[in-house]
Amino acid sequence: MKLLITDKIDEKGIEPLAKYFEIEKRIGIAPDILTSIISNYECIITRSSTALPRDLIEKANKLKIIARAGIGVDNIDIFAATERKIAVINAPKGNASVTAEHTIGLLFALLRHISQAAADLKLGVWNKKRYIGNQIAGKTLGIVGFGNVGKHVYKIAAGVGLNVLVCEPYVRMPKKVKKVTYEELLKNSDIISFHVPATYLTKRMLNKHTLTLCKDNVYIINCSRGDVVDEKAIKEGLLSGKIAGFAVDVFKSEPEVDPELLSFPNVIATPHIAGSTYESQKQSIQEVVKGIAEYIKGIPPNNLLNPQVFKKRQRRKSIDGFAFDSVIFDCDSTLSSVEGIDELASLVGMGRQVAALTKAAMEGTIPFESVYEKRLELLKPKRELILQLGSIYRENLVEDAKEVIEGLQLLGITIYIVSGGFSAALVELGRMLALPDRQIFGTDLIHDEKGNFQGFVEGPLRRNNGKLQIIRQIPGRKLVVGDSITDLETKEIVDLFVGYGGVVRRKRVEKEAEVYLYHRSLSPILIIASGYEKSLKLLSTKYRRYVGKGLDLLFHPKHVLIDKKINQRFAEFRQLAHY
Repeated sequence: MKLLITDKIDEKGIEPLAKYFEIEKRIGIAPDILTSIISNYECIITRSSTALPRDLIEKANKLKIIARAGIGVDNIDIFAATERKIAVINAPKGNASVTAEHTIGLLFALLRHISQAAADLKLGVWNKKRYIGNQIAGKTLGIVGFGNVGKHVYKIAAGVGLNVLVCEPYVRMPKKVKKVTYEELLKNSDIISFHVPATYLTKRMLNKHTLTLCKDNVYIINCSRGDVVDEKAIKEGLLSGKIAGFAVDVFKSEPEVDPELLSFPNVIATPHIAGSTYESQKQSIQEVVKGIAEYIKGIPPNNLLNPQVFKKRQRRKSIDGFAFDSVIFDCDSTLSSVEGIDELASLVGMGRQVAALTKAAMEGTIPFESVYEKRLELLKPKRELILQLGSIYRENLVEDAKEVIEGLQLLGITIYIVSGGFSAALVELGRMLALPDRQIFGTDLIHDEKGNFQGFVEGPLRRNNGKLQIIRQIPGRKLVVGDSITDLETKEIVDLFVGYGGVVRRKRVEKEAEVYLYHRSLSPILIIASGYEKSLKLLSTKYRRYVGKGLDLLFHPKHVLIDKKINQRFAEFRQLAHY
């Protein structure tokens, strides 16, 4: 096979791939030349200088792997690559710690005026009285994005006495981390630091509307991507005093930078060097090389960004004995008997228009990401309507949902909600079910002070296989209960997928699910997720009746369909009927 390297990397680190590829280096190759030769290669390694847009990827007839020797992949059309079954691999950990170090360095410099005071002193000006700074300890830092960089920033920030809030729709949070919505983070942070990828969803997350939600004299730090903040809004905020200081390492246009932005005395800027150290460059290429080698050997790499292209299914541990560690529910038509978006649409008189889009998306005929924004643009839901939707969820729980979840939690099984629904409504439901906010993943909507809809932050249905990306992080043995195509996509990475047709029956999910429930009751889930031994324990509790009901439904072909390949593994449950 042939491998093309288009950007400068640590050449020694690439040597392990010589056993698999004929390696060719074309550093700084022009886009038109790359387009003309890309069809000759099975693998390409890039950094930030080489763009791989859709039109180029569609000409790459042999290409199997795209590797980015760094974290960000905004120069790669990952959707186009996924459509052509091309693996996209990055280096999420290579420069994470050094980017976090740079972020914290900027934070200290910003609040203590370090760079300005140093510059004055070099000019012979002793400005001791001018540069009175702000204490770091005790301030509230809002971290937007809790990936590898965000996690490192959190560790350092907590260590120097900062109170930390985190907004992150995809990553499973440790108990000690306080997870909040984006709107809550903006309202309660003294300092806000961005650590998100550049996507059409994160573009201008901080803009003139969201900036109004921030505290007066807020400090802003951006070491993610330039387009994440609106530079015009930043300048207006600096002029008005809304923003006390801005520290930035990345820009909308590089290397051409807006000189007006740099002219503000309370702006600290560096030329995209947060991730640039000798150590991190070596670590990044090592991480990418390891991922490429694993993919070739048929091992799914941890840094594979589109795992759905990996066709060799991992052998899962036998589910004999069951006893799962976690149960993951969608919300709409799974925990609740309503499609939340349709209920919301009815409240604003847009039911028919939205229902048509929802139906097509749920059946898989239109990608969710293509209809999500259209539905929100139609609805523009106010905050009060989202909270009302939470109440509708609570009032329309499917049969035995509350009792089944209580029983599972009694046994120490962790419950998650991973949904395309809206976070505020899901949290309302989750609190009624005694679920911590950190175990709920949805889409954050942004409202102004009057509760009017302003925009949204990406959620599980707005990223390429978003539910899959969230669920793969959950540890232990996992069972997913879902009713839609996006739920079904998780089948390959969990220990058991249970399709739920108690509210809406979808043919593809019914056909491909390992277990499919036709009845509205979730009591069979209590049996399956608990396993034989733990179900025995439930027989001595108030949940005994739900164990009995679950058994009755589980072995009735009218109510539950079990794949023949795993049917024999359910035999042990029949013994429970004797107790």
